[in-house]
Amino acid sequence: YNENLTTGSFRIPELAGTQLEVSAIDSMMLSTGWKTEQLSGAEASETHLKALSNPKLLHIATHGFFYPVTEGSEASVLGIDGARAAQNPLLRSGLFLAGAGESLSEERTSAFMSTGLADNGIITAYEVMNLNLDNTELVVLSACETGLGEVKNGEGVYGLQRAFSVAGARLIIMSLWRVNDEVTKELITQFYRYWVVNKQDPRKAFRAAQEYVRARYEQPYYWGAFVMVGA
Repeated sequence: YNENLTTGSFRIPELAGTQLEVSAIDSMMLSTGWKTEQLSGAEASETHLKALSNPKLLHIATHGFFYPVTEGSEASVLGIDGARAAQNPLLRSGLFLAGAGESLSEERTSAFMSTGLADNGIITAYEVMNLNLDNTELVVLSACETGLGEVKNGEGVYGLQRAFSVAGARLIIMSLWRVNDEVTKELITQFYRYWVVNKQDPRKAFRAAQEYVRARYEQPYYWGAFVMVGA
């Protein structure tokens, strides 16, 4: 999602490296015999994402979000009723897709926004659980804070990680904090080079990509944000 959109104090900043990242990955995969489908701009919609059926690989390059709710907070979260969002952390994490800026910039109080289930360009972790990913080997979330969530005693972390796992994804690459756009592009494209072109095991390829970035940017902020989880 590559547009600058503002709603009050809320701004969806441009991701300058996203298209370069996706194009480089697409070229690598096509050159090694993969069949790919690249969706960007208006086509990178919530409707298209929900219509996917068991892709071997799902790569999403956009903005992710996680909103902690403080005790007693009644403020709405991206149009979702505050009390309902406070009870369900899966409604407070997700991804921005095409149309998110328009949804955020409009004053909407209808059930359309309050349920968090509509195709409004904002897909929550709650909705992600219903994706059809039973045969999906890897989901790559090239976005900020996609690994965050809320810890429930005895039940683990509730957020995008759990949601994509419930949907069926075997491995997930996600981030734990806000990441640098350019360095993210380097890490992710190197991962694909090691995995797709050099045919390394996905975990070894991911570790090699981290080491590649670490050699150029010593601080963990740059190379440590992304993690690979799953069986």
